[in-house]
Amino acid sequence: MMPQLATHPAGHDAATRHQRASAVPVASLRGHDLTVAERFALLDCYATPDRTFLEIATTYGLDRERLQDLWFDLFIKRTV
Repeated sequence: MMPQLATHPAGHDAATRHQRASAVPVASLRGHDLTVAERFALLDCYATPDRTFLEIATTYGLDRERLQDLWFDLFIKRTV
């Protein structure tokens, strides 16, 4: 008798996980008055955590401090 391959329940494939993961940062940006460059830079920060704020800010022509402040205000939840 051949062994059966394990199957994942519906909704647990890589495409679905990717869609759920990509919805998180996009939803966080809604309702904020951001420029196009700021939105792209924030999504770049989310997608490439190995890059520094300075690298990403320079790429999009933004101030590093502004980008870092936006990042912490929108994505880092305070526990206090």
